Amino acid sequence: MIDAAIVGLGWWGQVLVRKVNNSEKIKVSKGYTRTPGNAGQFVEETGIKLHDSYQNLLTDDDVDAVILATPHSSHVEQIKMAADAKKHIYIEKPLALTLSETKEAISYARKAGVEIAVGFQRRGHPSMAAALGAVKDGSLGRIIHVEGHQSAPGLRIYKPGTWRQERDEQPAGGMTGMGIHLLDSMVSVLGRVTDVDVKSVKLLHDNTSKLDEITSVLMTFEEGTTGYLGTSIATSAYFSLRFFGENGVVEVRNPDLSEFAHTSQTGEVTVQTHAGFNMERAALEGFADQVSGTGKYLISDDDVIYSSEALEKIILAAEP
Repeated sequence: MIDAAIVGLGWWGQVLVRKVNNSEKIKVSKGYTRTPGNAGQFVEETGIKLHDSYQNLLTDDDVDAVILATPHSSHVEQIKMAADAKKHIYIEKPLALTLSETKEAISYARKAGVEIAVGFQRRGHPSMAAALGAVKDGSLGRIIHVEGHQSAPGLRIYKPGTWRQERDEQPAGGMTGMGIHLLDSMVSVLGRVTDVDVKSVKLLHDNTSKLDEITSVLMTFEEGTTGYLGTSIATSAYFSLRFFGENGVVEVRNPDLSEFAHTSQTGEVTVQTHAGFNMERAALEGFADQVSGTGKYLISDDDVIYSSEALEKIILAAEP
């Protein structure tokens, strides 16, 4: 059993803790948050013991690992501090907003001898595994094109004055919160993104948000496959990822990734349903297996670097 501490108790940090409730591989009994007053009810409900600073938490000998659900800009420094304290690290995506910082953080953790894993939990979903497996095993033939879209009404959910409403933390609209998941799955089977063309705009003016509401990306991968990625923080929850091969098409769809569809070259469609899968628990337990030496985390360092490289290109291209 890995004893982990949660750092950051906003809505997503609380989700992660709840998702591993009663896990036999990892438990979260301690934590730290900059705003304990906002998490009082959750702390009372879960019984988590809060430290009064991140530094103090890192001196706790009962903590094996930290789960960082904190603003993107704080990740690299927090990773270094945890590595120096010999704590293993599960970090929410994106690890950083630049490629150089991503490489720096991974290298620092590896040199310190601690595990570091990035929370791309969607990759482990059975529907996603089926789609990516069809690409990797060659059954689709040459992949010609890939399309992905992930959206959610963050514009109406993110609280004014919080870090998620800051353009420095959330550049290119929904890319850091949602689009990065699509990039992760794409690069895991198609390799590096070599070029991008981006449109990222704010269209709605009935709110005080500074964030772009829609981001559209055309891209090319290293083997010549073309791609499209779209993400919006101003519409309904939606998810679709489609790989178009010369022998057929596979698609993962629905916000919970519950459907995997395969269209044969002759147009025959088969659908598999994988409802109710706990992606976050699976990812955190995979991290625990890596720490304990009983398994290997699904996301490689190269995958993280490739998606970081693509994200940085998109962010730079989205700047006005």
